[in-house]
Amino acid sequence: MIRLGVIGMGRRAAHLTAMLQKADSEVRLAAVADPRPEMARKRLADVKVDDAGAHVFPTADSLLECADRLDALLIGSNCESHTPIALKCAGLRLPLFIEKPVAISHGQLQELAAAFAGRESNVVVSFPLRMTPLYRRVAQIVDSGRLGVVNHIQAFNYVPYGGVYFGQWYRDFDLTGGLWLQKATHDFDYINQLLKAAPRSIAATGSRRVFGGAMPADLRCSGCSSADECLESPRAIEKRGDDGGMGLGDHDCAFSTSIRHHDAGSALITYSNGAHAAYSQNFVTRRSAAWRGARITGYRATLQFDWYKESLTVIDHHSNTVDEIKVSASEEHYGGDAMLARNFLDVIRGEDFSQSTLADGILSATMCVAAQRSEELGTFESIDPPTPGAPRPRIRPPHHAANGSQKYDEGAAANVI
Repeated sequence: MIRLGVIGMGRRAAHLTAMLQKADSEVRLAAVADPRPEMARKRLADVKVDDAGAHVFPTADSLLECADRLDALLIGSNCESHTPIALKCAGLRLPLFIEKPVAISHGQLQELAAAFAGRESNVVVSFPLRMTPLYRRVAQIVDSGRLGVVNHIQAFNYVPYGGVYFGQWYRDFDLTGGLWLQKATHDFDYINQLLKAAPRSIAATGSRRVFGGAMPADLRCSGCSSADECLESPRAIEKRGDDGGMGLGDHDCAFSTSIRHHDAGSALITYSNGAHAAYSQNFVTRRSAAWRGARITGYRATLQFDWYKESLTVIDHHSNTVDEIKVSASEEHYGGDAMLARNFLDVIRGEDFSQSTLADGILSATMCVAAQRSEELGTFESIDPPTPGAPRPRIRPPHHAANGSQKYDEGAAANVI
């Protein structure tokens, strides 16, 4: 029997618990920490988790007092508390599953790196994209050498449910850390894997042209005089039949002064092997305009793939050959969640190491924090995953001289700490 403890029973944690029980009937939910026990039980019931005998604690601390009766822990709390809770779990040395992002600030990243130094492979980070059948096939082709030397990756994430980040609790920047950490963390992770090189620097920009605006910060649709004309009102959503993530009922105003998220963002990433990647995410996309995937360009061939279409295409550059491959997956996150669950169970049993380690999570979150800073300051930011006690590096944005050589602009760098 595997006795599981879950801290923060959100929808995602409930779904993952269900996946673990589906993968192994010996998984027993033994303990839950959640300040809203009735809601926690409801979420478990919604996904048909067997929670018979599970004790619900009001806090993480109270659950962890009984951790000697557990075999593994899963952290599914709000984003800003992932690191604080993980730090409390570190001394227990239990196998740990942690939701992304693993941290939302440079300070949290430093604390996390120090607490788990040398034990990163005992932690499974929720990066399902890298575990999906489609991605595995893509990586297999890239690793086979068929593309030749890869010099560039162009990745896209056009989110058809982006309204959730503007009408629901995800809109709170202080809770989430922003949309680089919420969305790009997955994509940066798989790009790193494909290029098999260390990311060195990042420059990012964001636009807020659709959502946000001048409406009152605390306004909800039910109290808005413009609801009859608004495309994001419950009435308009019901009429068109697609909420785009905004929610079917009354919700916070997506056009209020409280919105700090960008509704579109792009990043340019340089790598130690000389390759670079470009990534764009957009949150006003709807319906079949959804797209998540990348175009990987090598000397011999180009590969492009899209999780929504469940397909990949390889175009040879030096022969008239085009291969189109369908890779279907019926489960959530394109089949990646099931693979994550199986890997976590293997880690618990001592049969394998994490295939999505804390080191991977820290690297991706470091890139996202750097991207957010770059967006705010208009600078290139270096990517330096934290080491225990290391100070935050000073960054100097590259400036291209007229002759094409690269030099550093001391005046611009003076504004960057």
